[in-house]
Parts: sequence; structure tokens; C-alpha cells
Amino acid sequence: MSEEKKIVLTKKDVNKVITRWYVSNEMALNFERMQSIAFTYSLVPALKKLYPNKEDMIPVLQRHMELFNTNATAGGLILGTTLAMEEEIANNPESMPGEAVIAVKTGLMGPVAAFGDSFSAGTLTTLFILAACSVAQEGSMMGLFILFLGSMVTLVELILTTKLTYTKGRSAIKGIMSSKLMKDVIEGANILGMAMMGVLSASMVNLSIAFTANFGESVFSVQEKIDGIMPGILPLSVLFIYYYLISKKGVSIAKLVLATLVLGIATTFIGLF
Repeated sequence: MSEEKKIVLTKKDVNKVITRWYVSNEMALNFERMQSIAFTYSLVPALKKLYPNKEDMIPVLQRHMELFNTNATAGGLILGTTLAMEEEIANNPESMPGEAVIAVKTGLMGPVAAFGDSFSAGTLTTLFILAACSVAQEGSMMGLFILFLGSMVTLVELILTTKLTYTKGRSAIKGIMSSKLMKDVIEGANILGMAMMGVLSASMVNLSIAFTANFGESVFSVQEKIDGIMPGILPLSVLFIYYYLISKKGVSIAKLVLATLVLGIATTFIGLF
């Protein structure tokens, strides 16, 4: 294909794709194809420009309807890479087969999801939500602003990762995902995420034993004795028990919620907790 006829996506085209993905990535989620409908929908403005012939467009849409699932924000790494590959194929069909796009998307789903779930969702978003809840508890409307700010931070992350990988192509995401900095970021995010879980558990899980016994003028409090050994050990124990039941025994969250309600009412009625 001559240089004059080469199709190049503009910033406006890429921005349309980003906007569509940001708005729709969880809207069409289903067990059969997961996020592939939203991913394909997001690519449509760019694909229409790259493949003006309807007959050429059909197999392109079909390959992007293959099962796809990853973290929405970090998914920009795959979104930009896909745009770069589709642009290359549209201008030079002999450069690579269409199946290569599917292979790259499938191979990147897991690593990108691991990074996004630990850093974007598990750390950044959690920090903003925790800050917003803390402010909202004081009766301040700033909680809404903090939530909005958190959304803007993840949007900026999506924009930067998409445009970086689109500009640099497949080599960019290979370098990003295999770099020592990325490994350090993921490890740090995991550590911070575990710390956040500890903070949330201590601040939101409340459990104490109400049982007391009178010995003459002295009052024996079981909870005071437990706090003297290790404050917060009861909520922490509940957290680990629930983790064990969910991860090791496969108990559903719905059953745990129902059991917690029943136990809470029963133990409160008899005056134990």
C-alpha cells in the first residue's frame, strides 16, 4: 500500500475508543464472552476507519468477539496494543495474520489483570474510597469530590497506558510488563493492598464479648481480658475464618452473610456479644 493511501488513526479516533471502553467495559459483561462485547464496541470507531469495506470488517469483528477479560483500567495496555496491530494489518495485510491479534490479547489478559487488580483496583481505588468514606462519616460533601477525583486518576491511567502502547506498539507492552519497575510496583501494590485490608478490617469489623461476671464488688469482663492480651484479636479472627471458608471451603458470600446475620441476632439475644 502506498504512503498516500496509508490509513493512520488520529488522536480523536484513539480518544473515541478510550471513551467507549471507559464507559462500557462492565456494561455487557457476561459468562460466555466476558468483556469482549464492550471491547469490540470500543474499537468500532477505529475499525470503521481502518476497514472501510464491510466485507473486510466482518472477520475483524468476529476475532474481537472471542472471550476477553481483564482489568478495566490497566486494560488500556491491551487496547493500545490492539489498535497498533489492527492499524498495521489494515495497511499491510501480509505483515501478520489476524489470529496474531487474538493471541496477543489472550496472552496479555492475565498479566494485565494481575497488575490492574493489585495496583489500580486494589490500591489506588481502595485508597480513594477509604478516604471518601472517612470524610463522608464526618458529614462532609468532600467525600463525593474524593470519589470523583479517584475516578479521574484511573481515567488518566487508562488514557496514558492506551496511548503509550498504541504509539510504541507491541514492543512497549513487552518492555513495560517485563521491567523491574513493573515488578516492584506490583509487589509494592500487593503489600499496600494487604495493609489496606488490615486497616479496613480494624475500622469496619466490630466484635466484642458482652459477657461479664460479678465477684463481690469486682466485675470480671472477658473482653477486657482479651484486649489485655491482644486488642482487636476477635475481628481479626473473624476475618481469617471468613477467608478460610471462602478460599478453602468454597462457601459462598451470600451464605456467610446470612449466617452472620443469624448468629449476630442469636448471640445478641442471649447477651453473649
